[in-house]
Amino acid sequence: MSKASDARRNALYEIILNEGRVRVGDLARALDVTTETIRKDLKVLEDRGVLIKKHGSATVRNAYYQLPFDVKLQENTLQKQWIARKALDFIQDDSIVYLDPGSTCLQLAKLLRLKKNITVLTNSLPIGDIICDSGLELIMAGGKLQKKGRAFIGYYTTNVIDSIRIDIAFLGCDGFQDMDGPMTFSMEHAEINRHILRQSRKSILLCDSSKFTKTSTYQFAKFSDYDVMITNPISEEQQTMVKGVKQLIMVDEHTFE
Repeated sequence: MSKASDARRNALYEIILNEGRVRVGDLARALDVTTETIRKDLKVLEDRGVLIKKHGSATVRNAYYQLPFDVKLQENTLQKQWIARKALDFIQDDSIVYLDPGSTCLQLAKLLRLKKNITVLTNSLPIGDIICDSGLELIMAGGKLQKKGRAFIGYYTTNVIDSIRIDIAFLGCDGFQDMDGPMTFSMEHAEINRHILRQSRKSILLCDSSKFTKTSTYQFAKFSDYDVMITNPISEEQQTMVKGVKQLIMVDEHTFE
């Protein structure tokens, strides 16, 4: 299979993921190919279990992909999708990936079908549901369920995390205004994040620009603890705030043209 075909199918999947349901003709125009090519691509993706073809259109297989799991998922959705799409570039096939319970990581979870032989570790119920339907390997770091965030916390969760060497971890935060590292409102999540950072070969902070003007309660790391930070465009002053991070990447709608 050619790289061009893979890239086109990835782009096709992302369009369907964002739109929910798209007609074959619209996909052909968007990707500047024939409808026959689109039908062949849809057949390949359907055979992988990624989507469902019906009546000249296509939709993602799991309706959960279109449903918000809390209010956070509805905030800055477009920016989170840009960030997630860029984060996907850092994931190698055959790796162990941790996704935290944040809404940006949930956007990333939707894209992991595009990778091969990934094992996903998470303590998030919504992310676990998405990965369970993806055909990828899933490890749930279970424990006590924090109902508001729909995530597992506590000793049993960290015990699972401590038994696994993670290739790459993606974490979010609730804010970090006037701080030298990311913060969260949950003491339990702060502790889980510390364990994740210790167990990970590479760690990436995913956060949209709104987090620069929000504060929280518990700081769980410094920016220098992260290999990469991915966000949407920020001011020079805001870039100075996170100067400790090893690599800062800013993405917008033009990044993927």
